[in-house]
Amino acid sequence: MFLFVPNKISNQSSHQRTDSNYSSISSEFSQILSSTEDEDSAIQAEDEVETKVDLPILLKLQKRVKELEGENQSLWKKLGKKEEAQQEKAKEVEIQTTFGRTELDVEKLKRQELESENKKLKQNLNELRKSLTSENSDLAPPAAGSLPYNILLEQLSSSNEELELRKEEVLLLRSHMVRQEALKHRDSVLGESVKLDLGEIHSLQDLQDSDRSTNIHTLNEDGELWLAYEGLKETNRLLETQMQEQECLHSEKYRKLTEEMNKLRSEKEHQQKLLATSLLLPEDARIDASLKHEITRLTTENLERMEQQQKQDKTIRKLKKQLKLYMKKVEDLEANARQTISSSETSMPVRPVHIARKEKEFQGMLEFKEDDTGHLLKNLVVDLKPRGVAVSFTPGLPAFIIFMCLRYADSVNDDRRLSTLLNSTISSIKGVIKRKGNDFEVVSFWLANTCRLMHCLKQYSGDEVFMVHNTAKQNEQCLANFELTEYHQLFGDLAIQIYRQIIKSMENILLPLIIPCMLEHEAEQGVLGSKPTGLRKRSPSCPDEALTVEVLLQRLSFFHTTMSQHGMDSDIIKQVVKQQFYIISAVTLNNLLLRKDMCSWGKGLQIRYNVWQLDEWLSERELSGCGAKETLEPLIQAAQLLQIKKNTEADAKAICSMCSSLTTAQIVKILTLYTPVIEFEERVSNTFIITIKNLLKDRAESSNLMMDAKKIFSVTFPFTPSSVALETIQIPASLNLGFLIRV
Repeated sequence: MFLFVPNKISNQSSHQRTDSNYSSISSEFSQILSSTEDEDSAIQAEDEVETKVDLPILLKLQKRVKELEGENQSLWKKLGKKEEAQQEKAKEVEIQTTFGRTELDVEKLKRQELESENKKLKQNLNELRKSLTSENSDLAPPAAGSLPYNILLEQLSSSNEELELRKEEVLLLRSHMVRQEALKHRDSVLGESVKLDLGEIHSLQDLQDSDRSTNIHTLNEDGELWLAYEGLKETNRLLETQMQEQECLHSEKYRKLTEEMNKLRSEKEHQQKLLATSLLLPEDARIDASLKHEITRLTTENLERMEQQQKQDKTIRKLKKQLKLYMKKVEDLEANARQTISSSETSMPVRPVHIARKEKEFQGMLEFKEDDTGHLLKNLVVDLKPRGVAVSFTPGLPAFIIFMCLRYADSVNDDRRLSTLLNSTISSIKGVIKRKGNDFEVVSFWLANTCRLMHCLKQYSGDEVFMVHNTAKQNEQCLANFELTEYHQLFGDLAIQIYRQIIKSMENILLPLIIPCMLEHEAEQGVLGSKPTGLRKRSPSCPDEALTVEVLLQRLSFFHTTMSQHGMDSDIIKQVVKQQFYIISAVTLNNLLLRKDMCSWGKGLQIRYNVWQLDEWLSERELSGCGAKETLEPLIQAAQLLQIKKNTEADAKAICSMCSSLTTAQIVKILTLYTPVIEFEERVSNTFIITIKNLLKDRAESSNLMMDAKKIFSVTFPFTPSSVALETIQIPASLNLGFLIRV
């Protein structure tokens, strides 16, 4: 009885265990079963009463034992299935590894074949090179350009191309092998459930490390992996540069779009404000405000277009200058080529013999006979054509030749020859100016040469005031026997006479262009092209309707270029330009004061644009400080007067302070002639004009309405020394002065 209770307790304790402990105590159930059977037999032998009492407990224990045996068998089955699954996975891994090794072996064979073929090609190439460069061969190597040489070169190039293709294939195969090695290494790692023996794992890792090291060594045999790596780096850098460029482009587009959006936003806000304010105004005031806003908008757009047009015109002018320079260079090259060809054709076939000439130091004088004076001046002054001389020869060449003849007369102390030459020179120049005074090029040429001759008389006079600017050699060449101060004045008077003639010739050229270019031409449509209402269309002063301010600027450029080519002093050029601009300003303003159809707001804007073009022309040629801009001030103020408001007393005071270069009569005349561009614009009231008169009544000024277009400013000829050495001057054969002898 005491033995049976512990068994019962042990059975109850075993019944309380979890399912996970069944596998660990499976052997205990068989022992408990055997012990239970032994105990049952002993108990049955002792007492039948006790058997009747413990029989239900025994049956329960037997039933429990059967249940535990069934659970044990199911666990063994599960364990067997897991082992089978692990074996199948191991077989699959082995199959994959075998397949990968097979592929790797095939690729190794291909690589070996390619490498062997590559070595054969290299050997053939070396043999070809040796056969070509061998000196001990029986046959001489083929000459360059011969047929065998060309055939060998073609074979060599084809072999090189095939070699490059083979290299690319080898590189691709090696990269594929590297990928296969990586895949094999990855697949060789099993899942967590697969448990391998530790010794096998170590041996497998050692085998893989050795294979990998050998493969890497074979792959990097020729350093091609490093080359491929460098190529990838270069490609990455190129892609990065392209990405940066694209980013810059996108950022620039984004910035422009942002600026445009901000501009549209501000314009929208401005339009909303105008709409809000216009809704509060009465109908008439609303129409007036909308018209003023539209006029302002159109004016702004027109000014922007004018600026764009001006930039384009400036670019065109620069390109034209460059084109002229290039054309001149091409012409010079062609002339040199023709001269070289002609000289080669005329050269004698006999070997030329060089004849040495003794060096002779010239003194900068030209010997001439007294009887040759008329012949000299006829060829040098009367019959000379300035166009060819100005482009081809030294500027001021006639003046230098005459002065070198004067130096010879001074050196031989021949006063008669000297005075005859000077007087005849003055008479000849006056005769040329009288006959060809309307030819601007002729007048400009002799103005430049007259001034140069006058400066030479001063520079070589021996006066210390002028000798300061000379070199030592020039001071040695000063006049020794005669004082020619009186002729300084005579040549100065002649220069003034020629200056007046050049102004007159320019005026004759400019007058037909000023009115059509400055007033009548309509550069822009819209506001600038609007005609005052109620006036009939007036025919232009010039029949050519294509005259614009550009035509006027081209004529001014022609004047300036011609004077520069003739070697005219820069101070004289500035005075001529100032006179030109005064003529333009005076003629334009006088016509504006006489024509009612020109006194409008749009015409004032057009005049200001044209004046701005003239100002740009001065700036491009560095003539802004010559005083020409100041001569345009009356015309600028007249244009501003046409555009300014003319309603209140404050407007009248602003006009009086602004129009300082206009007389009272001119201001009143422009206000009287002012004609509105549109019907809604008001005319200038008589009350406003009276207010202007009262404000300007104390001004001390001339009562003349018109400007004096014939006025010529006083001219001065500042001393300008020359750096040209007289002894270096050569006389061209085209001047027909062979009777002059260099001394």
